[in-house]
Amino acid sequence: MNNLRLLFTSLLLLCISALAPQVSAQVAPDLQGQIWQGTMDGDPGQGSLLYRLEFTSATDVTITKQYGGDNVVEQHQWQLQGDQLVIHAAADAKIDDFTDASMVFSSDTRFRYDKGDKHFTGHKWIQWRAYAHVLFVLLGLMAMNEICRHYKWPTVVIFFVLPIALIPLWASYEVSYWFKWVKLYSVVGACVLFTLIRYTKVGEFKWAKFAAAAFLGINIAEAVMQDFSMGYTANVLNAIGGIFSIVTMTGWAYIHAREDKVRDMVWPAMTSFWIIAYDVWNFAFVYLNFPGSATAQFMVLTAATIPSLLIAKGTWLQARAFTLALSFMYYFSNPAFYESNVVMLPRNDELMLALGLLSFVLNGILFVQVFGAKWRDYQNNKNNPNNQTPIAH
Repeated sequence: MNNLRLLFTSLLLLCISALAPQVSAQVAPDLQGQIWQGTMDGDPGQGSLLYRLEFTSATDVTITKQYGGDNVVEQHQWQLQGDQLVIHAAADAKIDDFTDASMVFSSDTRFRYDKGDKHFTGHKWIQWRAYAHVLFVLLGLMAMNEICRHYKWPTVVIFFVLPIALIPLWASYEVSYWFKWVKLYSVVGACVLFTLIRYTKVGEFKWAKFAAAAFLGINIAEAVMQDFSMGYTANVLNAIGGIFSIVTMTGWAYIHAREDKVRDMVWPAMTSFWIIAYDVWNFAFVYLNFPGSATAQFMVLTAATIPSLLIAKGTWLQARAFTLALSFMYYFSNPAFYESNVVMLPRNDELMLALGLLSFVLNGILFVQVFGAKWRDYQNNKNNPNNQTPIAH
């Protein structure tokens, strides 16, 4: 077993070193034919912004900007002045973010963008590495979920110790958007509670079961607030879908740790349809608010859904907390590495509205199913008081 762990660790380090951007002493590279990308936190309530720069010729650059409810593609002019990239926009251009901005190359794979109080790092984008990173996130999170399922002490170190010990490192990377910090520590807190439920007598208390479900509800509510703050039709539809997702979380009183060697925390009442509807809602939320994270977050969702439906049924809430917390910890530990491998998804008004509507419809159907069943139980109990059917919490 020790040899197996050593092999897994070695392979993990090898993958990271192979995927990591290589820093070169050369500055201000030949940009023609290259693609560069960068993500930047928006203003409060705005989400994040994704920029893609395609240097199509010695003078032309096609810039794509995805943010909020907008998707803009424009062609601008560019030139190099020493170690600085200069981009010229027309007077009527919608994308004026690069006008009078400082973009200084620190290597042939990175530049630093500064304009007023806005900052981000631009990264040279390499297609094969970006797609390999997506696969790495999926397989890595699934593997780590299995480690946290089967071993207690690695789980304790990961979720009890590292989120405190790594604060100085995480704070040094200028991750300033409040929503990311709230999400990180709310989901880490959930992992702490779930670990206590699995291995201590905490799991015997009703308040702990309620708190386990409440963590999920609060996590969804945070995203619902973000969606409503955006105000676009797709975001509002998705926000309503998120509310439906919260109120259809039934059967929390039956959350418990299995009495076996693994001691998974399970939620027997969590149905496959609820999980799928939640996945659609959550992917829509990230796609609409944080377009630069959409592809990777789809892998995070998949990393929790596959094992909970095919490997260990009933463990979805546990797997969701583990994989989401690990993904945030990974991002906070090296945001530049994460952002240099972003895979941009197609995005336009029609796709955004369709996804928001799909989230609304699926979670609306779930709402009708759950509360329709409760209403029928209520009517049966009313008409047959001596043959009452208990209604799940």
